[in-house]
Amino acid sequence: MSLYSTGTRVLAAAAWAFCAFFALNLVLTGTAAAVWHFLPSLALVAWTVHLLLWRPRLVVRAEGLTVVNILREHRIPFGALKAVRVAQSVSLDTTAGRIASWGAPGAGRLGPRLGGHAGGHSGGRPGSGRRVPAPSHTQAAVDAAWNAWGRSARDSAFTAGEHDAGAPSPDGATQAVATRWDVRNGVVGLVLLALVALGAAT
Repeated sequence: MSLYSTGTRVLAAAAWAFCAFFALNLVLTGTAAAVWHFLPSLALVAWTVHLLLWRPRLVVRAEGLTVVNILREHRIPFGALKAVRVAQSVSLDTTAGRIASWGAPGAGRLGPRLGGHAGGHSGGRPGSGRRVPAPSHTQAAVDAAWNAWGRSARDSAFTAGEHDAGAPSPDGATQAVATRWDVRNGVVGLVLLALVALGAAT
């Protein structure tokens, strides 16, 4: 499951539509020199929109989370996750430190939406009539996957304990945060930037 801000995706689509319109108009009505001068710039703008608005997201999987930011990815197994902080932005406390997710939707400017009455399933005192904040979509999705992983880990540990009490967990070595740079996107951006500079110089 991918969690991302719908608003930024809409802005990205609108920006791409403008870039496509101007690029098409340039190709159909412009001279070869104009195309050489301005088309790389439009491509660079479209690529920048992809990196800033479309690419960032939080991917929730059964075994953990993947934070996809502009040029970096953080793979966080649930065994390395300590806490999820959802406010206007989303950050994850891990064994490797705090990692911010630039694309995951936060709770909004006014905080989490209100849930049901506290006397219901939300866990308050019966009849109190108070309303408690309901978790954001991001918090709910992460909590559901995290809880499911926890139940599966406990069941696996219990089953392993029945066969070999005291044996170390085979997954212990994999519960570490892995961070990598997205070299491909960086190279594409550098190539487009070089084309823009070359077009401006000629």
